[in-house]
Amino acid sequence: MMLTKQKLNKILRNYRVHVPSELKKELLEQYGNTVITEDGRTIEYSEQDICEHLRKIVRSYENANKGVN
Repeated sequence: MMLTKQKLNKILRNYRVHVPSELKKELLEQYGNTVITEDGRTIEYSEQDICEHLRKIVRSYENANKGVN
């Protein structure tokens, strides 16, 4: 699965979080493109992989920004 802007927005809505557009852009660059290893193999993330990575990244972002509002 490749992450699209629509899928990212849906996942973030389900998590009930708001992240800045810069973080969204980083996430799309990381999970919205084909990953090719040094030996030429293509890595494809599952939907579960992407959701778990996003959950961890969003949690780190929220913890780093607690009380900054």
